[in-house]
Amino acid sequence: MDTEVRQLKQSFGKAVLWILFLLVVATGTTYAWFTLSGLASTNVTPMAGTISKGSSALLISSNQTGPFEKTCELVLDANPESLKPLSTPDLEHFYRSIAQNKEGITVLYENADNRVKQEAVHGIVYLKCENADCDVYFNREELNLGSDAQALAAMRLGMKITSHSGTETFLWKLDELGLTGSAQSVQTISRTNAVLSSISQSGQPVYIDDPAKNIGDYMIRAGSGSDEFSAGNQKVVSLNADEVAKVEFWLYLEGCDEQCSNPVQNRNSEIKLAFAGVGTK
Repeated sequence: MDTEVRQLKQSFGKAVLWILFLLVVATGTTYAWFTLSGLASTNVTPMAGTISKGSSALLISSNQTGPFEKTCELVLDANPESLKPLSTPDLEHFYRSIAQNKEGITVLYENADNRVKQEAVHGIVYLKCENADCDVYFNREELNLGSDAQALAAMRLGMKITSHSGTETFLWKLDELGLTGSAQSVQTISRTNAVLSSISQSGQPVYIDDPAKNIGDYMIRAGSGSDEFSAGNQKVVSLNADEVAKVEFWLYLEGCDEQCSNPVQNRNSEIKLAFAGVGTK
């Protein structure tokens, strides 16, 4: 066996194939995947705060020119059968593992920008605050990204939101949406709490601290009535009256997360985005 290993290591390509063989047989941790069982509609909920009922509303559309309603169907670039592990620091570039060492630690990556549409959920919706300014938050009661603990621990929701103030990028951890304390953890990179920032020409990784925020901080707070809300800790975006904001979203498995390993294979979920607005004037 030692002779075979030395022979395989004589060329870089053969060495990589040997590492991949070890990965499939011994660890398999990077080959986790996650299956979507269905795609629900997005949703927005009534405005509150200083905006009087009936005169203003937070509306949504799959088209920039409308029509804007309280709900709309998600229109995706593709309908992936499963989510595959990817890593990104900013939603600009994505990377995937191609080789691990015998301890299961990833040692080589490749660019995966051309695989995102097949291995992550991606789409665009548009938000509009009709007749008044507002701050936008997530609505915890309607937001649904599944209930499976392992999947929620490994997934990320990413958004690029373009409004009058420019484009802002968000990455959110989803642990607070479920009981993720039961999720299994396996270290598959040389660091903890990190994502891939870039790779060298030979595919070696450069890591940075995981920039993802806790999605719970961006939730609307319930008010005194069934359709009344107050501001959360952090807003998703501020909109001027009748402004239309572009919301580009990604739902993906963060391949560097310690919960993104074999236990997340063949898990089911769905996606329902839900927003709510609080008037600011």
